[in-house]
Amino acid sequence: MWFGEVLFDRISLNLAKLKILHDEVVFNGKFIRALIRHFRTRHGNMQTWEMVKRKTYGRIVIIAAITPDGEIILEKNYRVPLKSYVIELPAGLIDKKGESEIDAARRELLEETGYVVDKMEMVVSGPFNAGLLDDEVAIFLGTNARKVKEPELEECEDIEVLKVPLKKLLDYLASLKGIKADVKIPAMLPYIQKRGLFK
Repeated sequence: MWFGEVLFDRISLNLAKLKILHDEVVFNGKFIRALIRHFRTRHGNMQTWEMVKRKTYGRIVIIAAITPDGEIILEKNYRVPLKSYVIELPAGLIDKKGESEIDAARRELLEETGYVVDKMEMVVSGPFNAGLLDDEVAIFLGTNARKVKEPELEECEDIEVLKVPLKKLLDYLASLKGIKADVKIPAMLPYIQKRGLFK
């Protein structure tokens, strides 16, 4: 057993790491590029990986906005790729170079829902579909959410704003029929609960 472990370690050390060689652009659209990424495997073989790169200035921003009554602001958002409505957290992209993530998060929340928040903090960030995209998300938590205006939607957006009590959120998501829910919603609950925002 001990010999086997040592032998395995030595074999692992002798294997070279993956090496990225170059990218081949196969589609160059307005918002995304589709690439074939060429790389060398640990064993020295040549391989390719199909992937997508978004043409943006930074990470996607997502906002979990909580009202004083312990409700979370959600969206019923029609997603063209899925040909279906999806229950989501408000989210968006950095519109222009130099815009900070927190400013983009506040702007997207206001544009899509008409809500503002007081304190906002980033609670988690990182990749979310690393097998296809090089995108990352930054998820913010905002408190004292309140409506100050009507949403200002773009022509291609079809969004209905929802308020769901945090204590009933999992039951609400489980009760959905014929509509999908973004998995990032329940993933936010531990961060919200840790900050004592359940009422």
